[in-house]
Amino acid sequence: MTKYVAAIALWFAAFASFAVPAQTDERAELAANLGQQWFNRMADALRHLDFEATLVQAQGHRVQPLVWFHGSYDHDTDLELLIYLNGADMRVLRIGEQSYYYSAGGAHAYTLQSNVTFGLIPPAFYNSFSKISQHYQIIASGGMRVTGRNAQYLRLISRDNHRYHYDLWVDRETGMLLKLQMMTPQGEVLEQLQLTSFLVTNELPEPLIDLGNFQQPPRMYGNNDTTPVKFALQPDWLPDGFKQRIATHRAVHDTRLPTDYYLYSDGLTEISVYITESQLQKLPSLALQGPDSMVNLRVNGYAVTVVGKVPAETLHLIAERTALKPTVESEE
Repeated sequence: MTKYVAAIALWFAAFASFAVPAQTDERAELAANLGQQWFNRMADALRHLDFEATLVQAQGHRVQPLVWFHGSYDHDTDLELLIYLNGADMRVLRIGEQSYYYSAGGAHAYTLQSNVTFGLIPPAFYNSFSKISQHYQIIASGGMRVTGRNAQYLRLISRDNHRYHYDLWVDRETGMLLKLQMMTPQGEVLEQLQLTSFLVTNELPEPLIDLGNFQQPPRMYGNNDTTPVKFALQPDWLPDGFKQRIATHRAVHDTRLPTDYYLYSDGLTEISVYITESQLQKLPSLALQGPDSMVNLRVNGYAVTVVGKVPAETLHLIAERTALKPTVESEE
């Protein structure tokens, strides 16, 4: 009898050793599926919800309060207005796929073609999670109160260490993003955004109703004014998922140096690469990590500057792996 009981106990122990991993896998799959559902609900709210909000955006010791208005004009067009409350009077107005950036005095006003407002939240947050799922995973896990509202906590994790991670808190009632933290793979918080008030208006907020007479600033980068890249050096490696958006030759706005400019995006974040003749660019070799990391290296007679919301180690790999373009002789 004792041997029989012992055998039964061993059988249950063996069964449990298989059942626990299976249960763990099921929980992980459930958390991932729930995370995707909440992410997509957030994207829908950011695109279609009529609201007005106040928020604080923090990067290190820099804190910027803003007022945020958003409304859906029709099925295809949404409107967005951001007003920066500290420093110079800056405003961003987006109407569908045109974004207008204004500053005090109008000296630096410009227009970009974009269906999201840059500088606030990652562009991917306005779209379905499926567009970034190959390189990011998302998990729903518990919640807390944010701005006095019940929120669902989401963890957005890079599938490699070449990108930053995000913590998100989404309003359970409306799906609206209430709080965001951008972190290094080691867990250091680099940037935070939190709504301090939030009101669903169920109609266009008043500042977005009459926009018929606003002045449109000049387009910053038009489709017809790009010049082909000129220099022999070009980016040769980026993390999987980053696609080229721009490759052009231009004079950089601040320095006026002739520069080959490349822009890459994985849907959530962007990386910019600037290539200039080494004798003209006087920056030392450096690597700075932060909300917008930067690396500057000398490679094959050129100065390569790489900037983006990714770890500095990633930018360093991009810079050092720039390569000379193959010549006609080497291609034959």
